[in-house]
Amino acid sequence: MARHSRVNRQTCTDRVVVTHCHVGLYDVVAHRPWIAQRRFGVAPQHVSHASLLADGAAADKDRFLCYWFYTPGVAQGAIHGQRLNGDQGHLIVRYDPYWNHLTGRLIVSTDTARLRHNAQQQYAWGKRLFETYAAHRPRFALSWHMVGPRPTDSTFNIQTVEPFTVPS
Repeated sequence: MARHSRVNRQTCTDRVVVTHCHVGLYDVVAHRPWIAQRRFGVAPQHVSHASLLADGAAADKDRFLCYWFYTPGVAQGAIHGQRLNGDQGHLIVRYDPYWNHLTGRLIVSTDTARLRHNAQQQYAWGKRLFETYAAHRPRFALSWHMVGPRPTDSTFNIQTVEPFTVPS
C-alpha cells in the first residue's frame, strides 16, 4: 500500500470554491478534494501540486488525482490539440492509465483487465469530483475532462452542467 501523505493546511483547504482558478488534489482514499489557497501573492492556479503536501515530496502526490479548475476566459488554447471553450469553466483531471493510486504501483501494459478497471476507477473519481464542483452551482457552464499523457489517453467534454441562475 502506498504511504499516506498529509496535505499542507497552510497551502491548501478542503473548501471547494468555483469563484476563482486553482489547482487541486483529490484524495482517492478519503474522497476529499484539496485546493490551493492564495499565499504570498501567488495565484492558486500557479502552485505546484506537490507543494500542497505536508512534506512537499512530489512522489507522495501519486495517491492523489491532480486537477486544475479554470473559470471562464482563463483556459484559452488547446490541450493535446483539443480546443477548450473559453466561455465555460473547466475541470481538468489528470489521468494516468498505468498508475494505480490505491496501491501505489504501476500496471504493466499487457494487463488489460487491470488497465480497464483502473480507467473505470479514475473516471469514477473524476465524476465524483466534478459533481462536487457542480453542486456549488457555478454561474457559468462547467465541463470536465480527463487528460492523459497522450491524446489517445484523453477524453474531453465528458459532461457539462449549465450555469446556475438565480430565479427572479
